[in-house]
Amino acid sequence: MNELITAATVATALKSSLVEKAYDDMLSPFCKEIGALGGDLGKAARLLIDPLQIATTFQDRLKCFFTNLNARVPEERRVPIPAEISGPSLQAMQYLELENPLWKMFEELLIKSADSESASKAHPSFAHIIKQLSRDEAFILHKLTQGAFEFIGTMDLDHTINRFINKKYEKWSFPSEELFVPDAFGLYYNHLESLSLVRWPIYNQEPIFDSNHQQTGTREFSRIHLTEFGILFTEACIPQNGFSNSENEEMPAMP
Repeated sequence: MNELITAATVATALKSSLVEKAYDDMLSPFCKEIGALGGDLGKAARLLIDPLQIATTFQDRLKCFFTNLNARVPEERRVPIPAEISGPSLQAMQYLELENPLWKMFEELLIKSADSESASKAHPSFAHIIKQLSRDEAFILHKLTQGAFEFIGTMDLDHTINRFINKKYEKWSFPSEELFVPDAFGLYYNHLESLSLVRWPIYNQEPIFDSNHQQTGTREFSRIHLTEFGILFTEACIPQNGFSNSENEEMPAMP
C-alpha cells in the first residue's frame, strides 16, 4: 500500500545533514579540481557543479510545497499519492528552483494527486512528461489553456516545379517574443506534438490569383490547439493562475 507523502516521511528520508554529506562526498573531488583550475576554466566548470549543489536545499523547498499542499487540500480530503507519481516528481524537483515553471507543474500534479476530489485527473505518465519539457514549452501549454493560436500563412506557387514555396505569415497570434528562445518555436511545437499534447491542423485554404486569373499562390488558415490528452495534462499540471507569483507576471526572469 502506498504511503501518503507527508513532511515527516520526506524529512526522514531527506535529512539535510545526510543530503549535504552525500553531495559533499560526491562533489568534493570535483571542487578541489575546480579550485586548481582557476580563472575562466574554473568559471566554466562551475556551470556543471553549481546546478548539482541546488539539491542540498531541497528540504527547504519541500517545506514550501507542504505548506501549499496543507493550504489547498483539507485533511479530510487527503489521499495517498501513488508512488509512480511521487517518485519521478520528487526526483526531478531536486534540481528545480521554486520559481521554475516545471517545479510549479510538479507541485500542481502532486497536490492534485493528494486530493480525493482531483486525484482521478492525475495520470502516472504526467510526471515523466513534465520531466521532458523546457520552460518555454510549459509557457506555450499554459497559453494554450487560454485558447488556440491562430495563423494565416501564404505560399507562392512555383509553376516550374508545381510546388508551393516561400511560406510567409500574415497573422501569427502567439507572442513568440515572450519566449526565452523565440527562434526555437518550431522545435518546441514538434516536441509537444510528439508528446501528443498539441496539434497544428490547416482548417481552410484559398487560392491566390493574379490579375489574369492565374493562380500564383495559396493562403492557409491554421491553428495550434491542445489535444484531448493535452487538455487532461494541463488540467492536472498547470496551476490555475499560471506560473507567476502574481496575476500580472507570467514567467520568471532568465537566470
